[in-house]
Amino acid sequence: MYRKIFILISLSVILVVLSAFTIQELKQFKTAKADYEQVTKASTKKVVKSKNRPRTTEATTTETSQAKISDERSIFEEEQVLTEAVYAKKTLEGSEVGKDILPIGTVVSVEKVEGNEDWVQIKSDPKKGFIEKKILKPRQSYIDEREDKRQAKLSKQEFKQVVDQKLNHFVKEKGGNISIYVESTDDKFSYSFYGDEVKRTASSIKLPFIAYLMTLVDQNKVDLNRQLTYTANYKMDGTGIIQFEPIGTQYSIGKLAELVIRYSDNVAYIMLLNYLGESNFIQYLKELDPNSPNNRAHSTSIILTKAMEYVNENKDKSTNIMTLYKWLQTSIFDDGVAVGLPGVDVNHKTGWMPMYAVSNDIALVKDKKNPYYITIMTTGYDQSYSELVIGDLAKIIDDNMLELAV
Repeated sequence: MYRKIFILISLSVILVVLSAFTIQELKQFKTAKADYEQVTKASTKKVVKSKNRPRTTEATTTETSQAKISDERSIFEEEQVLTEAVYAKKTLEGSEVGKDILPIGTVVSVEKVEGNEDWVQIKSDPKKGFIEKKILKPRQSYIDEREDKRQAKLSKQEFKQVVDQKLNHFVKEKGGNISIYVESTDDKFSYSFYGDEVKRTASSIKLPFIAYLMTLVDQNKVDLNRQLTYTANYKMDGTGIIQFEPIGTQYSIGKLAELVIRYSDNVAYIMLLNYLGESNFIQYLKELDPNSPNNRAHSTSIILTKAMEYVNENKDKSTNIMTLYKWLQTSIFDDGVAVGLPGVDVNHKTGWMPMYAVSNDIALVKDKKNPYYITIMTTGYDQSYSELVIGDLAKIIDDNMLELAV
């Protein structure tokens, strides 16, 4: 009997303990569930609210990094324009710089410098060196800005009146003497500001000269592979690289022609001139325009324009003229009409004679709607402005060409 009572009492105690434990578990479960529901509601509110608030710092940082990567990609994949005049450094470590300044408006392509986020290297042949990334601006912005100026509102007569006034004001303010001739490639429009005034040609004469050479090649009268020897009597100062080469070095006529256009090499020019005959070249200039002076040292902006016109009109008919056309696109010089108009492609051949304060340029402005030739010849500007004046004058002409109704 006592044993049964003991067993019943034991079972009762066990049931009480189990009940207490179960009640405690239920309380903990309810508390946990309540906490879970509270957290879930708070999270839902947070998510909903986040749709209408700025992104988190982490997201913003990621976006900024992506934008930076995109910006860097555009710098290295798109052409850039210099916003400051600068001498490129030959090496990042040293202080030596190139001899020629890169003016504002110079169009460049650049490549990344490993381990340096502030400097880039200019992609060019020959190499020009390193410049700071901060002075670059995407060329596309210049193209867009130029295009925004386009509005056909000026008649031919109004163009002449407006541009005459601006150029006269320019001369009154800056001094000097200028001659400009403009002609659309379709021959429907031309403009002259003392375009028939005879001036020194300087190195701009090298364009019609190589056009003459390539014409002789087309006529099978000259072989571009023929070798000519650099002798002591050809050595001279000025532009070019042959003057620094050993006497006796041989060059093909084709290579000399390239050096004349891309490097404006004086030695190469005289070697070819001697080979072809100066009198023959002068006769060619007469054929180009009967009004051409009886020498190669002087011409007019109207006559020199005809040389660029000849090249442009014959480039698709002659592989040799096309070669000349391409050389004009890869000149080592950053100056003239091209730096004045970074928002449009330009083929050109400059000429510069500091001793006579002469600065010229013969150019083809490849506007997508109204391409045109422009030749600018100037005298009377000091060396600090002589090369820059061409770009400033080109801006005046181009701004108004964009407003010409043709």
